[in-house]
Amino acid sequence: MVTLKDVARQAGVSVATASRALGGYGYVSPETRSKVLRAARLLDYHPNALARSMVKKRTHTLGVVVSDNANPFFAAVVRGIEDVVHRHGYAVILCNADEDPEKEEMYLRILREKRVDGLLLAPSGEAGRFLRAWAREGLPLVLIDRKIEGIAADAVIVDNRSGAKEAVAHLIGLGHRRIGTICGPQQVYTGFERLQGYLEALREARIPVEKDLIREGNFKQDSGYRLAREFLEMDDPPTALFVANNLMTIGALLALREAGVRIPQDMAVVGFDDMEWASILTPPLTAVAQPAYALGANAAQLLIQRLLRGPSPQPQEIVLKTRLVVRESCGASLHLRSRQTSQPRRARAL
Repeated sequence: MVTLKDVARQAGVSVATASRALGGYGYVSPETRSKVLRAARLLDYHPNALARSMVKKRTHTLGVVVSDNANPFFAAVVRGIEDVVHRHGYAVILCNADEDPEKEEMYLRILREKRVDGLLLAPSGEAGRFLRAWAREGLPLVLIDRKIEGIAADAVIVDNRSGAKEAVAHLIGLGHRRIGTICGPQQVYTGFERLQGYLEALREARIPVEKDLIREGNFKQDSGYRLAREFLEMDDPPTALFVANNLMTIGALLALREAGVRIPQDMAVVGFDDMEWASILTPPLTAVAQPAYALGANAAQLLIQRLLRGPSPQPQEIVLKTRLVVRESCGASLHLRSRQTSQPRRARAL
């Protein structure tokens, strides 16, 4: 392996001068710097990043732990993160916890050992030993998409409760009273908040809450499929379904299709997460859109600010808005046609 000493010998300078020329610090004449850089290229010299980080106390790497990298939502979040941190000269180490607290703990330990400069985390829902230690030591940390009880850290989230409430209220406005929901894990912030939005919409409409219409999934496709099948096996199944994330929505749609259930004629469906494929389904899916890219970009910007300005006594929280995208799966177009045909002929003519 080519060393700094080899570069210095090739350039005919001291090791200290070669170090200053390559590191970009201290005074080195333009002519000498050019000689050192030419020698480094000739010898194909690559600096020892570990040694440099020990001197500068910075690795210029950030840890990113997402709860499920198979979910396209997190792909957009990570893209937002990378676009921001790259502009500031940082690289990303991406880890997938797969909604598993033990796996999340393992990655947090590894990232700590790698001495990453900061952490962006979409937590699994539990504050384990390493996460508590990370926060307690004041290391730069930003929570993404999900907050976690007992951890005082910067966070960038969306208004999950409001988004879910708007979706369910929309179904109520279309005449539905038996609305089932496949919610996420209740120990996870997003799962809890979206269920609360569902419940608030029912209460404001004075619709009794039925426990049989609430089924808890795991944010993965298999649970959406299984729980949708359970709804279909009820003596009095719901007329509409609100599903709390995109992967569970895929599972639910597969179950409904296998059972020959027509959407929205037999059962209306609204999902949470408006993915690219939502508009090309048959029928196109009504969904709550989240600003996934902005979620990642804002979280990365918060972390960069922490790294540049140092710790702040008060954690910051950014809450982004959701948007209900109405398409055909909720039955809005059928409802409109039904209202139009039920009007008196003279009123329709007018």
